[in-house]
Amino acid sequence: MADDDEEEYESEEDKRNDEWLKENFFDLVEEHPREWIAVMGQKIIAVGATRIEAEDRGTEIAGDREFSVYFIPPTATFTDTGYASR
Repeated sequence: MADDDEEEYESEEDKRNDEWLKENFFDLVEEHPREWIAVMGQKIIAVGATRIEAEDRGTEIAGDREFSVYFIPPTATFTDTGYASR
């Protein structure tokens, strides 16, 4: 169990995926509005209507490897974007 003083760890892969999301955000809004995407190695590996669906599909593809999961909003407002890492 983590102490309250510990920050949640974000790996270098998470950071690279976050940067990729920012760089490609407007295209993603056009291609995947209101969808969840699983990203590994700065590439989309799975898409789902729900977070669980995207995570399950991502796990099938990635196995034990790390990937990130993001929600793509219907409009291009980055502050509305929800994201999480697995």
